[in-house]
Amino acid sequence: IEEALVDGGAQALGRELRSERAKAQSFWATLELPPGKRQVELRYTGLSFVSPDRVRFRYKLEGLDKDWVEAGTRRTAQYSFLRPGQYTFRVIACNNDGVWNAEGANLLLTVRPHFYETIWFAVLLWIAGAGLVVLFVRQVVVRKMRRRLEMLERQRAVERDRTRIAKDIHDDLGAGLTHISLLTELARRTPPEEVNNHLGQISDMARELTKGMDEIVWAVDPQNDTVEGLLNYLCKFAQEYLAVAGIRCRLDLPAQMSEWTVPAEVRHNLFLAFKESLNNIVKHAGATEVWLRLALGAEEFTLTLEDNGRGLTPAGKDNEGQRPGRISSGRGLDNLEKRLASIGGRCAVVSQPDKGTRIELTVNLATRHHPKWL
Repeated sequence: IEEALVDGGAQALGRELRSERAKAQSFWATLELPPGKRQVELRYTGLSFVSPDRVRFRYKLEGLDKDWVEAGTRRTAQYSFLRPGQYTFRVIACNNDGVWNAEGANLLLTVRPHFYETIWFAVLLWIAGAGLVVLFVRQVVVRKMRRRLEMLERQRAVERDRTRIAKDIHDDLGAGLTHISLLTELARRTPPEEVNNHLGQISDMARELTKGMDEIVWAVDPQNDTVEGLLNYLCKFAQEYLAVAGIRCRLDLPAQMSEWTVPAEVRHNLFLAFKESLNNIVKHAGATEVWLRLALGAEEFTLTLEDNGRGLTPAGKDNEGQRPGRISSGRGLDNLEKRLASIGGRCAVVSQPDKGTRIELTVNLATRHHPKWL
């Protein structure tokens, strides 16, 4: 074997035996091809002193050719696009008398692979493919579980609303109707001149029950599940409630309302906290003016009630010594904090004696991040 041409350029042949396997098979030439080579041309010859032009050849590339290739008198062998691996090129010659040299000449041909043709790359690719399949299956399972959890959460929300409505009807309407029934029975037994007094009590109780029913219907009506619907109802309620107590109500509201959805349970608990705050102002603040403000954030809104009353003071009498001050250690503030915490919100109270009180009710509408809504 005289020389090798790789993609048209001469490639040096190794003349050393590189392994015990090569020694055992009497390899005397080696050729190593870098990755990406396309054409390999091997040139060989045979020595004969009688009619050298009539010497015939056979060659075979073990690992590619199954049988010997009859080359005749041609002294070249060409191969294209050899796959990475190790091959053995064998060539034998026959003289003019038809005698074949069985030993011939041998060449150890090695084609180096690209990195993406190596075994380790194939293993990594297989692992990556398996990982993608596992990730895809996991995403599908997680998505199904998430939909399942969302459906269960919706069912739980409906059950909570039904339980709350049943409790409100039982506690408010049931007790009110029982009271009306007792007043009616009492009116039957009293003298005619006292009937008007009982009828007045029945009328007042009926109005309270009507207002309570209106609050229950408002809390469960899905048409009110917006910040604007919530605020309209709270403003109307505050103006009517404070007007009866002779307290001026001032509003400080944004011109553009958000389109956030406010769940029924959030609206219900926020309204109860708002109502309790107004009740504390009317009963204990001694205020003449109340500000109702709304501040919108990225994922939350803050409803603020601020009065110009006496503020929170220790238990006892005020400066004039005539009536008790607002108690800061009562259960009212704890109730506000618990109501807001149950819907993922918070309550903050800022007050100084004789300088009024500010109550901030903050509701976080990113309910997915709150454990109760997961």
